Amino acid sequence: MANRWNVMQNKPKRKRRVAMDLYEFCTFLVFVSLGTIGLMIMLKLPGDTFDHVSDYRNGIVGIGFIITGSLLLKFDSNARVRAAKKFDYDLAEYEMIRTKWLEMEVTKLELQKENSIQYLSIDQSKPIIIEAPIEDTEASDD
Repeated sequence: MANRWNVMQNKPKRKRRVAMDLYEFCTFLVFVSLGTIGLMIMLKLPGDTFDHVSDYRNGIVGIGFIITGSLLLKFDSNARVRAAKKFDYDLAEYEMIRTKWLEMEVTKLELQKENSIQYLSIDQSKPIIIEAPIEDTEASDD
């Protein structure tokens, strides 16, 4: 999450779910294919192509469609759980990094304060002498 210590990191954002995995994508493709085939069988779209398809095959397509749909719902719920866990982990890491960063900033400000106090401390026994600027008299005479 953090790659620099000199700037404050952005707070992690909660996401609904994580990205789609390969097995979820493959299941989605099967779901869409079976849905398309089932819709084509029901509508008999390419004129009289699916007249010879038996009820047994239609049942297999329907059951496959229902199974892949339920698997997609399960994969989606798992993705939401993973997203919540990832957000909790990122938030804890952010809080740790933020605390370290704030400690470093406090240390840096204390060091700057010490350095500025050293430069500003004046020895009271020595008088402060401010020299007037030397005017160039030759340039004004000509």
